[in-house]
Amino acid sequence: MGEPCVGKTPVVVVTAVKWNSPVPYDPVWLASLQTYTPVPPVNETRLWAWVKEEDIQFKLFTRRNPYEYQLLKTNESTTLRESNFNFDNKVKVLAHGWLNHGDSPMPESIKEAYLNVSDINIIVVDWGTAANVNYILASYNVAMVGRLLTDFINFLIKEGVSADDLHLIGHSLGAHVVGIAGAYVRGGPIDTITGLDPALPLFTLGNKDARLDKHDARHVEVIHTCGGYLGFASPLGHIDFYPNGGTRQPGCGIDYRGLCAHNRAHMFFAESIISDVPFTAVRCTDYDELYYNGSCKGTGEKLIMGGFDIHYGKDGIYYLRTRAEKPYALGDVAP
Repeated sequence: MGEPCVGKTPVVVVTAVKWNSPVPYDPVWLASLQTYTPVPPVNETRLWAWVKEEDIQFKLFTRRNPYEYQLLKTNESTTLRESNFNFDNKVKVLAHGWLNHGDSPMPESIKEAYLNVSDINIIVVDWGTAANVNYILASYNVAMVGRLLTDFINFLIKEGVSADDLHLIGHSLGAHVVGIAGAYVRGGPIDTITGLDPALPLFTLGNKDARLDKHDARHVEVIHTCGGYLGFASPLGHIDFYPNGGTRQPGCGIDYRGLCAHNRAHMFFAESIISDVPFTAVRCTDYDELYYNGSCKGTGEKLIMGGFDIHYGKDGIYYLRTRAEKPYALGDVAP
């Protein structure tokens, strides 16, 4: 459709793709866009984003302040050091999705789960002002929010936080926010990114620089629960988990908009952190086995989805079943 430019420097190239909407007038299904160039830096991204820097808040929670956040700001060293941030502890960064905000169920449940089992730093990226708009505008805002998060992480690293202690977790559009952030961090790569049903609409054809990709961190895990509709079905990480096949989820009924299945990703993940019953998955031969059968017989290799520990070196496609209601984990059962 055109090339927004800064002088003669192209910022982004967008191509519209003909799209038949399954839900008329739903902005989620209005179009599919393709970006060909890397996400520009913040000073250029401002030209095509509908979000201001002050709209993004970085909220710190620890065991000393599990319910009342402390606001951190990029390049404000004194504020960071006078807060409850503990440089000896791991850092979990949580980014919500579309039409959500900092105290929505996704960041709240995961924050509470982590603080229940460990004394760590939880930073919630509250980009609610930019996320609570038309989906197309929100999808454009992802790049700006991602680059602002990059700047904040670079600040943490400059202050002494190790990239090895950083774990970014994002749901839906938030998965692409943390992916973009991880891709452009200096002093990285960061240790881990967990993508919870990364958003599909408007990112289907986008290049890997503008969405979550396995090169955005040393280790990238993805949980797919509404694949092919609201979330990506194709593998994006080093490890990709497909609960119940990764599309429809038991207990969600007809779910014609996909929201129930889409949200199961963060619900499964939050439960996995505190559950004594594991989400045990079996490794598929390849993605084709899952795609054509909707399940996998397994290769004999098993892996626990989610949980507190990171699963380095277990790359592959994994399938598991869950219950239809809480608690969702079934433990070590046959696929």
